[in-house]
Amino acid sequence: MFNNKKVRKPRWVKTARFVGRQMSRLKMGQSYYQIAMSTISAVSLIFIAFELTIWILIIAFPLIFLGAFLVGYFMDIYNINSMEIFKTNEITHRFLTTSDEKNQEFQLLQLEIMLEAFKAMNENRKIEPKVLLKKFEAYYKKWKAPEE
Repeated sequence: MFNNKKVRKPRWVKTARFVGRQMSRLKMGQSYYQIAMSTISAVSLIFIAFELTIWILIIAFPLIFLGAFLVGYFMDIYNINSMEIFKTNEITHRFLTTSDEKNQEFQLLQLEIMLEAFKAMNENRKIEPKVLLKKFEAYYKKWKAPEE
């Protein structure tokens, strides 16, 4: 039979696995450290905001801390952090479409209408709907679907 102990693996393979394991442990340790620091700062803010007694803090803090670590544990198990990174990368590196341009232009049109309304309120005059309607019609004509 094949004896695995006689096969010599190159040293760099052993080193790469060791370094990989250590980096994984370091990353996991950093995420738990981050969870711990976030929990401590959140509990401190709650303690300051609601003026709780020290006994409530002594009783509640271990429960909150344990709950935060359980949430972190399940996030590690289900790899939630990397899924968020994948979503962020997908959104960041996608190309703009005409729909994006249309939506952005419509938001700018809404902002322009609101600014016109605020300007009219400051000057104590009525808003002229004809001017606003012309702007909207220009937007509508630009983005209207081609007729067949």
